[in-house]
Amino acid sequence: MSAWRRRTCCISAALSLVLLGTAVLLACGCAKKGPARAETAPFEAAIAAYLKQNNLGMKVAEFKSLTVTGDSATGTVAMQEAEGMYDLKVTWVFTFRKDKDGWKAVSYKSGQ
Repeated sequence: MSAWRRRTCCISAALSLVLLGTAVLLACGCAKKGPARAETAPFEAAIAAYLKQNNLGMKVAEFKSLTVTGDSATGTVAMQEAEGMYDLKVTWVFTFRKDKDGWKAVSYKSGQ
């Protein structure tokens, strides 16, 4: 085999390894953002009710994190304007409590 052909094979092998490594990292969830939608659904509903009750004019864009401890929880949430006219997102940290009717948002802090 010629030297040129050996070099081409080595480059192809190296490129294949890089692509394989990238695929493995993506499959392992390294690119995953925040908690799964199924985990956050009751909390999104609680936030929607809280926002409506307090006339805040915002909506959930994305859950960044969610920590549940017994009957309380804390969620870091990217929020955006309810009408979707602006592509600006702000981060709010919500506090939740669980009662007989399910999860309720009880407070938030903005600018976190």
